[in-house]
Amino acid sequence: MFYFDNVYKSALTLFAVLMLSACAPDPQDDIPLFKSYIKENIDKSSDDPYISSYVTPKDDMYQFLRLMQQGRGELEPLEPLILNGNTEAMVWKARTNSNDINVRSETITLLGKAMKAGDPLAALALSSGGEECWWFGKGSLTSLAANDLGEEIPSNIETCSEENWNKAQQGIKKLADKGDLSAQYYLLKRERIDNPEETRESRDKYIKEIIRLAEGHYYKPLKDYVDSIFERKVKDSQLTGKTPELEKLAVDLMMIAASHNYIPAINFLIDYQWKTISINNPLFDKGMMLGSGGTVSWLLTIFAKHNKSIFSQREIYFYASIYEFITGNNRYLVTKYKEGSLSEEERQKIDAEVAKVTEQITPMVYIDRFTDRTNWVDR
Repeated sequence: MFYFDNVYKSALTLFAVLMLSACAPDPQDDIPLFKSYIKENIDKSSDDPYISSYVTPKDDMYQFLRLMQQGRGELEPLEPLILNGNTEAMVWKARTNSNDINVRSETITLLGKAMKAGDPLAALALSSGGEECWWFGKGSLTSLAANDLGEEIPSNIETCSEENWNKAQQGIKKLADKGDLSAQYYLLKRERIDNPEETRESRDKYIKEIIRLAEGHYYKPLKDYVDSIFERKVKDSQLTGKTPELEKLAVDLMMIAASHNYIPAINFLIDYQWKTISINNPLFDKGMMLGSGGTVSWLLTIFAKHNKSIFSQREIYFYASIYEFITGNNRYLVTKYKEGSLSEEERQKIDAEVAKVTEQITPMVYIDRFTDRTNWVDR
């Protein structure tokens, strides 16, 4: 009898899920909501490389975040900021080291200090809903391993705490009230998580908020929306809209974001066109000059295939060197460039050309304090 009760309950649950899916708002109905925004912005562009950047070179966090996004993840730029009491630097260092059991005590202490100073992202990292709870939980394998190594975890700082979660939410609301667009988007997503039964009215509100944030050149919500109406074919990895109309909508939205120097939009459009895109497509130059290793990687992946390379060895060496300059990684010089195919004199000339190009690169930074750790690096 118990078995049949469970089967009955499971069937009811499945029926409820199917009913909710059937009643869910149709994304096709989103299209008219974007019409005015697209009409007003599709032909606009910006020469400001930092228009959609979270930070600019004059900001304290710029150097660290630029390096993090480019895949270097160097902590040294944070040290003087931490000494000066910069809580954002404290949180970034702690979150970067969150899975390192050898510095677990220092990490928790740093977050505790930042939280005490009022940083809501520190409270979030120490909360029951933070990404770091996976590592910081007292019964987690990493915490047990840290204890075995003699790491003395501060007993006065709660981890995976519900109280810290509430503290974080209150602090993030204050950031949002002060105009922090990333905090506003966090709360918008939180609202959708807390109210999963979407209606047409709630979806319309969500779309309008996405547009409002995009008008402030914060394009992450727009990119997340586009990802939700696209899918990647298993057979050939082609990005495709869920309907032709949604596909056109998404491309228009990403064109607007790309025209305002948002790297993820640039690389999305390259990914979308990878089968047919030409070498001379301006997206490649735009992404490269914004400091995107991902864009250069696309160039070399598409046009420097091992069995059918369109690029000459000179071009491969040139772009592989730029990739190394941006990311600090020489993998394409190792895997794509054929050692000995160019003379020393030829390489020196190309190195001089690379130096001229890289001097003009102005890296924008799209990651912010709310970016999931899986997206910290531009790939």
